Amino acid sequence: MPEPALTLYQAEWCPFSSAVREVLTELGLDFVARQVEPWPEERERLRELGGNTLIPVLQTEDGELHRGTRAIFAHLRERDPWGFGAAHRRRFADHRDARESDTVGQLIEFFRGTDELEAADGSVDDAVVVDSPEANRYELRVGDRLVGLAAYRRRNGRIAFTHTEIDNKLEGHGLGSRLASEALADVKRQGLEVVPLCPFIAHYIDEHPEYEELLPAGYRTT
Repeated sequence: MPEPALTLYQAEWCPFSSAVREVLTELGLDFVARQVEPWPEERERLRELGGNTLIPVLQTEDGELHRGTRAIFAHLRERDPWGFGAAHRRRFADHRDARESDTVGQLIEFFRGTDELEAADGSVDDAVVVDSPEANRYELRVGDRLVGLAAYRRRNGRIAFTHTEIDNKLEGHGLGSRLASEALADVKRQGLEVVPLCPFIAHYIDEHPEYEELLPAGYRTT
């Protein structure tokens, strides 16, 4: 039989829910996320469970309810942390640029099929990479069509790549590598450090160690 789990009644857009999820991660506590209806007057199930409709609500393994961040945090302070709490806090701080950017919105647009990328005829040799600082991204264009982008946040001599995307009809043709290569080469010319929050950029640097010198010390493997 599976062990009883913590249950968090929450919504992804709610900052209080987000704070609770981060603390649960720091403590290494598995939990079930229960989505609630968007408007309080619609949350009849939550009202029946706990007597009101406010979120977040944490239900412990034995059914006890803790309502709101103050009550939830008071309960969680009594829990024993695991050994990765400090490392998770550091990773959370490292990803500040991604959290403050529109990375989440871009990914959701990609899921919904409402992103601005377009398919285009042409090869890798036809693609051009341009920096678009007003949009905080490098753009990959074929003719007048935007077929890829590498979003970033720049400050204090560093550039944090937060998200890379290629039109899904053009994936697998080397366009992502072309975008990463030229963006990193431009960053190198500018003398900036690279924080690879985007998994694609991180993987590209792993596969091309000539760019590892751009990483801050804490990100280097050697």
